[in-house]
Amino acid sequence: MQFLPYLIASLVLAYAALQLYPYFKLKASRGKAAPSLGKPLDAASEKSAKKLIYFMAPQCGMCRNITPIVDELAQQRNDIVRIDASESPEIAKEFNVMGTPAFVLVNAGVIEKVKLGGMSRKKILEMIDGQGR
Repeated sequence: MQFLPYLIASLVLAYAALQLYPYFKLKASRGKAAPSLGKPLDAASEKSAKKLIYFMAPQCGMCRNITPIVDELAQQRNDIVRIDASESPEIAKEFNVMGTPAFVLVNAGVIEKVKLGGMSRKKILEMIDGQGR
């Protein structure tokens, strides 16, 4: 029974690694060229060189809270694009998005910032306008 603490510690570390893998996978895409997405991104590209791509899924609880905020901001601004990751998994895969909600800031065709998880209206605006980290 002396191996039990080591087994528990190993399981905890494996669980933590599995939870952090999507985060680090998304962060690895920073600084790389943004893939071409077709209509959703091209429509936003015409109006702004800098755009925020919001990946969401309808079954995600946090997405259900954030999506109305993002939709309202998208109506006010031309630089926000919402993509349903469950309907367009190939687009999410190209951006290395493995979890939702995810925010990807693309500036001049290069992925500048990424954020996995929820954000407030203020943080979303700071991310777009370049005031956030």
